[in-house]
Amino acid sequence: MNRRVGIRLGLASAAAVAGVAVTLIAPWDAGATWPTAGREVGLSSRAEQARATAVTPVADQIATPLPSPALAEPAAVLLTQVQLPITYHSQETGDWCDPADIEMWLQADGVGLAGLDDYGIQERFWNYELANNDGYTLSQWNASPYAVAVALDQFGGWDEIGDEPQPTADAAGVVISYSLDVLQQPVIVMVGGGAHYVLVTGATLGPGGADAPPVSLTVDDPLAYGVAGSPAAGTSAGEAMSWDDFTSWYTPNTNHGGVWANQYVLIAAGIPLVG
Repeated sequence: MNRRVGIRLGLASAAAVAGVAVTLIAPWDAGATWPTAGREVGLSSRAEQARATAVTPVADQIATPLPSPALAEPAAVLLTQVQLPITYHSQETGDWCDPADIEMWLQADGVGLAGLDDYGIQERFWNYELANNDGYTLSQWNASPYAVAVALDQFGGWDEIGDEPQPTADAAGVVISYSLDVLQQPVIVMVGGGAHYVLVTGATLGPGGADAPPVSLTVDDPLAYGVAGSPAAGTSAGEAMSWDDFTSWYTPNTNHGGVWANQYVLIAAGIPLVG
């Protein structure tokens, strides 16, 4: 398989811990004593006696604040961002979401698709899928994950694209993380209960790295701008989604049968071809 270098960026984030300084204030001793010796003879009144007696206050005591404890160093959480260089293509008919995903994938891997426009390229992929639809009719599978995987192998010159269904969203998430980060390949994912194929082209990985589902990901949906549509000039076609938001859309296939029934469907490098 042709390899390309995606963009990987490590980010560190941490929570700060605040220390609290406690200040203790000592009591103020304002007491005084009368002199017991040296009294002058002949004082005629209490007032004179009082004036003749000096009051000596105890010196003020100001407490010194205790030093603040050293702040604990927070643990850093390493996040890894991976974004593959994808050129966006919309699907040219209402059925051709998977051919559009294949077109984007192969173009990113440098596979030559010269001589045809988007419609001609996707039509070529679609005809191959229909001829290799694992024995299913269009009403049963339009088109099957097997057909998508073998079309990628055929036109990409590979033999390592698989369609193995995943029992849980998290299991599928590990396949996505590993494919993007380690294999540097996108993943085609079937969303909406088995109604539509989209291309996952980037992800932010958490502390578990490629052995865990991503924290968030980038999705290139070939129907995002309508059939044969395109994003506005200067805007990115990829949509960033948290893993939780994505899995509200990425649900088990309930629209089609076969080995993928009630399973999470994806087409990725490095997994078995089981159709």
